[in-house]
Amino acid sequence: MGLGPHAWLAAAAAASAALLFRGLASYRTRQDREALGDEWLLDRLAHAPSAAQRTLRALLLAAGCGALAAGLTVGGVSEDAPEESDLQTVLVLDASNSMWARDVEPSRLERQRAVAAELALRIPGRLGIVYFAGRGYVLSPLTEDRDAVLMFVQTLDPAMVGQGGTSLADGLRQGLDVLAGGAESGRRVLVVMTDGEATAEREAVAAELERAVRRRVLVFTVGLGTPEGARIPVPARGEEEETLEGTPRPRERTVQDGGERWLTDERGEPVVSRLAQNTLEEMARATGAIFVRADEEGVRELLDRLAQEGGRPDPGTGRKASMLLLAAFGLLFAEGYLVRRG
Repeated sequence: MGLGPHAWLAAAAAASAALLFRGLASYRTRQDREALGDEWLLDRLAHAPSAAQRTLRALLLAAGCGALAAGLTVGGVSEDAPEESDLQTVLVLDASNSMWARDVEPSRLERQRAVAAELALRIPGRLGIVYFAGRGYVLSPLTEDRDAVLMFVQTLDPAMVGQGGTSLADGLRQGLDVLAGGAESGRRVLVVMTDGEATAEREAVAAELERAVRRRVLVFTVGLGTPEGARIPVPARGEEEETLEGTPRPRERTVQDGGERWLTDERGEPVVSRLAQNTLEEMARATGAIFVRADEEGVRELLDRLAQEGGRPDPGTGRKASMLLLAAFGLLFAEGYLVRRG
């Protein structure tokens, strides 16, 4: 079990203190016994424990106190606790129509909501939310209110944005602006969740990445979809449905096929959206971050990396504390009840 230096120091201090006090108690007991009467007679009457039993009790007490101190140090609230982390993170979420694609189950949109919700619950520090489609929208500035962040994550819907397309550059721009309004100290991070398909804006994306590098912002990318891709279904909506801008949502060019409507291009052909993994890998690498897929393994890898950036205790901290406290209970119980006392 790997423990930090603080836990080892606390364990050593507690064990040393236990041995010191046990030694003082033994010395006081010996003095009292000498004052009470003959040592040989007292041993016959009181059935005192042997030297080996006294040594075993002292070792059990020291080990139990050490484990207790280490468990409290590992599990206690400290300046490294997630809720007090100086990490500042903005989740930049793709709200374009391609999120309706079903090349991952149950859809890219649902997968994005689930992954973003897990990140919102587990990333330490302050969080902000940005949506992007044809332009970026700031939904939440940096906040510690996880309920508000989760609400925006769970209500993510392409129907809310009025401008079609995928302006990845504007999503990056809005995310960097949100971070610029936060504290200057601490680590600043963007987590961009998208399929990576951008509408002819490679230079604009590169400019925002250069801005991120200058400001020492890490841009992590989370890929949604598959390289093979899928057609984009268009859910039925009311014609007067309003967008984030308060305007009626424009009609999309669609085609009816198999009882479902599909998004089409200018020629009337169904649009196929694919994961642009190379683009997302290049984006992350440009800022010293990493690309992950939107699956269980990818989320775990991303959280591990963010834990390093935010100074967060490792995910096994709670398990270590529980094991140490359980060991402390067992050792102290053995010292108090299982070994013969004097």
